[in-house]
Amino acid sequence: MADTRYLIIGNGVAGITAAQEIRCIDPEGRLVIVGDEGEPYYYRASMSEWMSGETTDEMLPGRVPRFYDDLRIEQMVGHVESVDPAAKRATLLSGHKITYERLLLASGARANRFPVPGLDEVLVFRDLVDVRTIKERVGCCGRTLIVGGGILGLELAGALKKMGMESIAIAHRHEYVGAPLLDARAADWLQRRIRADGVELFLDDTIDHVTSMSSEPTPGGGTAHLKSGRAWPFDLLVQAVGVRPTYPDVPDLEVGRGIRIDTHCRTNLTDVYAAGDCTETRIPGSDNWRPTRIWLHGAWQGRTAGHAMAEREATLPEKPFFNASVIYTINYTYVGEPHGAEGTTHVWENGDAYRAVRTVDSHLAGALLLGERRGSLALMEAIGQPLGDRTDGLAHPQFPFNDLTGKNWDMLFY
Repeated sequence: MADTRYLIIGNGVAGITAAQEIRCIDPEGRLVIVGDEGEPYYYRASMSEWMSGETTDEMLPGRVPRFYDDLRIEQMVGHVESVDPAAKRATLLSGHKITYERLLLASGARANRFPVPGLDEVLVFRDLVDVRTIKERVGCCGRTLIVGGGILGLELAGALKKMGMESIAIAHRHEYVGAPLLDARAADWLQRRIRADGVELFLDDTIDHVTSMSSEPTPGGGTAHLKSGRAWPFDLLVQAVGVRPTYPDVPDLEVGRGIRIDTHCRTNLTDVYAAGDCTETRIPGSDNWRPTRIWLHGAWQGRTAGHAMAEREATLPEKPFFNASVIYTINYTYVGEPHGAEGTTHVWENGDAYRAVRTVDSHLAGALLLGERRGSLALMEAIGQPLGDRTDGLAHPQFPFNDLTGKNWDMLFY
């Protein structure tokens, strides 16, 4: 007989949400969470705010130790190396084995690391250990080079700017920053803001090699020599070049860019479920799959997986893609499909805000709101709604999106 009824690998939003849902349904079954960070659940999306001082130590944890005790959730620190789905047994790197009845793979993703000739140490920006290291180093360095101008790289640059660092550069191998969140026009608007703050952008460029400095203020200091021939001396270099799903070795598990799950968060293996950043889901109405990268989607998947594991029917909600967070120092909302060759994109912008709303066949398809996010939830609820001839000023903050849904959503968004 299995010694654990519910085994959850991963202590992030997907894993902890699943555990909560299981406990609401089954207060008795033994529930074990294995996490390799050694931290209670914390708000990963708030790490840059913690680094810049906007969020305190007390605000970063998402759950306190008593939460685990009250719900009788057993925590185990370790790394699950492999799973035998036939024997229903997980094996940790330490050699310890756990048998289970139902398993949730919620092991998240890891930062990509690329070796750089001449660079002895590769720092990345992904988890709390990384952020603590960067924050410690920032106190004694004056020039930081960020490799990668995607969402994570821009988030780090924004945090460093808020901390008062004056010399920041971003080397990005693509022609503009922020893809796929931004298209070229939105990126141009943001790049002007970034450069106005004194941040140097090396676009369509990346590091070729690093040479050492004779006097290094911090470990890893040197001069970065770029493919273009340009050079930039730095005290701290951080890679923010994307993430990849991570999960144990599980024979016969169906994977693409992540673990493939259905709308009930089931994998192709009996009694094995998955949720969060280690997964990918089928895009409705197509044969294509999309990796999970959004906190909200991880929470939805955790809730659905928890219900399914406790033998309650649940299905992932069919809602438009939605994310609201920070890019560089700018609050943003991304709804539906704001980018695409089809249809019409309506744009409104000024020095502090950029708003693009896309329509296809006179129906609302998506929106990207930077700086001014008024109407965010109303836009999400109105995706797919017919607009008729109501397109004048569609991207303006004062456009009455609530009228499309018959409900005032403004007070529900924070």
